[in-house]
Amino acid sequence: MLLLRKSGAISFDDILTINGLRCITFQQACQEYGLLRGDQQWHDALNETAQFQSPRQLRMLFAMICGFGEVEDVPDLWVQHQVSLCEDFVHRYSEQTGPHYALADIEELLTSYNLSLQKLHLPTVDLPASVLERANFDVVEEQAKANSYT
Repeated sequence: MLLLRKSGAISFDDILTINGLRCITFQQACQEYGLLRGDQQWHDALNETAQFQSPRQLRMLFAMICGFGEVEDVPDLWVQHQVSLCEDFVHRYSEQTGPHYALADIEELLTSYNLSLQKLHLPTVDLPASVLERANFDVVEEQAKANSYT
């Protein structure tokens, strides 16, 4: 986007310099040119992807956006797209526990970007790895079983 706006740039510093002031990031330079609308581009990307890709692929994109996209409000991005991000887990388990599994999956994806749910101010989940590997495990069901023994 910046190369289309800034003709004659011969270095990264040229691209980052706008009206004599050097921006720290490419995102900041895009904002100075009025090319970005806050997090709207991330919402648009997730909305479009949700129409054609699986929830797993959407979670991968969500993690990538968080890792590289310099999102201003990650919790809002999660809330706005939670239904699409959790769709497969809600179908498999329940509306109550689906988001826990989606967040656990996102947490795993974020590790490749040296991020965590906590660093991004997202709800954290504490599901053991053995639970995540069991295809038919439902947190609510297992808690009900545990409570019936007490």
